[in-house]
Amino acid sequence: MADNVHISGIAGVEALLKSAGAAAPVVIARSLTRIGRRVRDEAKRNAPRSPTMAQLSATLKRKKRTARRTTPGGLEKSIEYEVKGDTCSVFVASNSYAGKYAKRIHDEKGKSWRKRGPGTIAKGSRADDKFVERAIRDNQDKFLDVFKSELRKALPK
Repeated sequence: MADNVHISGIAGVEALLKSAGAAAPVVIARSLTRIGRRVRDEAKRNAPRSPTMAQLSATLKRKKRTARRTTPGGLEKSIEYEVKGDTCSVFVASNSYAGKYAKRIHDEKGKSWRKRGPGTIAKGSRADDKFVERAIRDNQDKFLDVFKSELRKALPK
């Protein structure tokens, strides 16, 4: 989906971690886990959703019965996070339920799709393209606070 997103304020975090000494790896792991969880949850709130059968039936011009069934929420269920060393990744796996769909929805607005569907409209105005990038950008100012909080927990008074 998205390339690497760069976050400013890293120098401040590095200075704090140098003061932590031996507790630094634990602080980094806990902080990145909290950050990953926060961004994943925000990305789920920002992700578009397929319509339910009731929403889809309400938009039909001809009210005809169909055998087609919808399964809304597949994209939201597919958003994951992973912490490896000093890196945290929020992603949708390519082999997940919504792998191909996620790439298309995240990166191709205006190319392969334009209008938001009835399920996404019902979810609200924040559900749209670039859902992972927006989750990172919206929470960027809170990342330093997470590191400070974990440092306070790790260091003795």
